[in-house]
Parts: sequence; C-alpha cells; structure tokens
Amino acid sequence: MLITNLEILNQELKSDDFVLKTQSQIVKDFGTVGIDFPSDFQSFALALDQLIEEVSNRLKELQSSSSSSFSQLLYQIDIPESILPDVSQSDDFYSSLAEVVIKREAYKVFLRSKFSS
Repeated sequence: MLITNLEILNQELKSDDFVLKTQSQIVKDFGTVGIDFPSDFQSFALALDQLIEEVSNRLKELQSSSSSSFSQLLYQIDIPESILPDVSQSDDFYSSLAEVVIKREAYKVFLRSKFSS
C-alpha cells in the first residue's frame, strides 16, 4: 500500500498545480521558524531539482543559525529524527534531507486533497 501511495505521490508531483500547493506548504512550515523564500516562490512551479536546491539552501541557513529551530522545523513537518543517520550517510546531507522534506510536504498536500473533498 505504501508503494502505491509513493507512486501516486510521484505522479502528482508532475502536476504544476500540485507542485505549487506543495511549495505553499513548504513556505507555511518554514515560516513557523522564521525562514522565508523569495516572493515569487509560490508563483510558478519549480522542477524537482530546483525545489531541492531551494529547500536545501534554507535548511543549511536554518541549521547554521539555530539548531533548536532546525529540530522544531523537522518536528513541524513531521520528519522523524530517526532518519537523520540514514540521510547523513549520503554525499549531500542537505539535498537528501530536502528531498525527504519535499516528499513529506507533498504527502500532506496529497492527503488534504484526498480527505477534504
């Protein structure tokens, strides 16, 4: 069942409307810890690699300024800290974590669209 949801989620991420909703969710959650995105971030859908770069840069910025806010953000987005050791094994920690964050935020958007109808 989880694989089916992941496949559906990956398919949804090909839709500009869904990506924009995901970007809005990212802005909302990052805003709770004082991290802003460019004003046009919610105006056009980014390709996944661009989105990973934007989120990765904000994660770096946040962790270098406040480790407690970094942990708070992971909690807000519902990223279990137990995944950090696995993510830290990758060549680029921030890009790998950004991808996890984007998928989790997209999953929130997906669930909201499924259950709010």
